Amino acid sequence: MANLTNCLDAMCIYVGTYKKDNEGSLFGEWLNLADYSNYDELIKVMKKLHNDEDDPEFMLQDYENCSFFEKLGLIGESYMSDEMFEIVHQINDSGHDLEVF
Repeated sequence: MANLTNCLDAMCIYVGTYKKDNEGSLFGEWLNLADYSNYDELIKVMKKLHNDEDDPEFMLQDYENCSFFEKLGLIGESYMSDEMFEIVHQINDSGHDLEVF
């Protein structure tokens, strides 16, 4: 069975913006969620990646190994809940395997 921490290591999102997508650009970057300790840290990196826009509207053009959070409605093309990291830490602290959840 996979421990949630191990699953987090494999969870990645490809972050672009709707503006760039509408202009025909797929510019973005794959970000591994395990590289960030919380949601605010992730958003800061996403804003830096797209600092050529005043107020970027992030578009999660692809994501991998996020089905657990997708089933909970916590991630989608235009949305990622700030609760994801809190949930990850709570489950990880419980000592249970991801399959339990």
